[in-house]
Amino acid sequence: MPPAKKTIGLREVRVGLLVIISVVILIVLILNASGDITFSRKLHVRTKFLTADGLRPGAEVRLAGVRIGKVDEVRLLPATSNPNDKRIEARLALDSKVNGQPVTDLIRTDSAAQLTSPSLLGSDKIINIIPGSALGQPIGENQELPSTQPADIGQLTASGNDLVQQLNKLSTQMTEITDKINKGQGTLGRFVNDEAFYDNLNRTVRESQDLIAQIRTGQGSAGRFVNDPALYNNLNDVSVQLKTIADDLHHGRGTAGRLLTDEALYNDMRTAIARLNNATDQINLIATDIRAGRGTAGKLLTDEALYNDARAAIARFNTTSERIDTVVAGIQRGEGTAGRLLTDEALYNNVNDFAGNANKLLYDFRQNPKKYLTIKFSIF
Repeated sequence: MPPAKKTIGLREVRVGLLVIISVVILIVLILNASGDITFSRKLHVRTKFLTADGLRPGAEVRLAGVRIGKVDEVRLLPATSNPNDKRIEARLALDSKVNGQPVTDLIRTDSAAQLTSPSLLGSDKIINIIPGSALGQPIGENQELPSTQPADIGQLTASGNDLVQQLNKLSTQMTEITDKINKGQGTLGRFVNDEAFYDNLNRTVRESQDLIAQIRTGQGSAGRFVNDPALYNNLNDVSVQLKTIADDLHHGRGTAGRLLTDEALYNDMRTAIARLNNATDQINLIATDIRAGRGTAGKLLTDEALYNDARAAIARFNTTSERIDTVVAGIQRGEGTAGRLLTDEALYNNVNDFAGNANKLLYDFRQNPKKYLTIKFSIF
């Protein structure tokens, strides 16, 4: 007997279709919530990084921490001549609107994409976009978005390791310094362990305390300087006198005050300075004229003929001087009439006798002038 065929009723078909449609709707909602499938329009942009560092397709893309899309593709670009070029290109699919606002109003040409980690210990990376300002232009379809490479946990760990090594090195050095101090080595070690140094320091402190006590009680020069009221009064008197002198100067009293405040004296000084400047200008003009050969002084300094005449006169004077020297030398040797007059002893004696007789004659004439003035008359 052939098996009986089971007939599916219309009701069961409806239930099956409803279940299938529900499952499809659930899958679509799940995929849409995850961002893998969406019915909204997308904005595709590109950005580049030096290293992917855990970035994978499907990673979240955030705008100031708010999820706005995902990474469609991560690829390695060909090598270039510059080793510092960014060779990791990520293609991003972004929602066209964020909270009802066009995404191009928030992402502009002065925005920047950062490769960051969603958690401190996570190895996966996401891209966070820093919103732009009104100064930038709206980002366009398939346009490249500038990027920055912030310090990641690996770099921080490496920096931390360097810091730990430096701290270990510093700790070792501090241990060595402490050992040397404990052993009394070095200046600081002697400072800590030397009993004589401690005694000297203690003695210095005691002497300082004694000195302060003497000053407080008015003993010694410093004590009298601090505690003597007469010294204070003298200083106060000097201060009052200085104030009085300053007041006199300010009001023009006394010689110094008049020098500082007398308007007429100020005007006289200005006039004298003006005259001095005028005299200086005239001297400069005279010097200019002299250098140019104008005037008597200028001719004296610049006239070539006058210079030659002066040289000839000096030469003649030198010749005359030489001749005079020759004559004087001959006279000193007794040559010539003048030489014999000066050097002949007999001539000197005759002249001397003549002078003596002349003096006697004059004396006799004064005593008896009639003897020499007798006049005889004869008549034919």
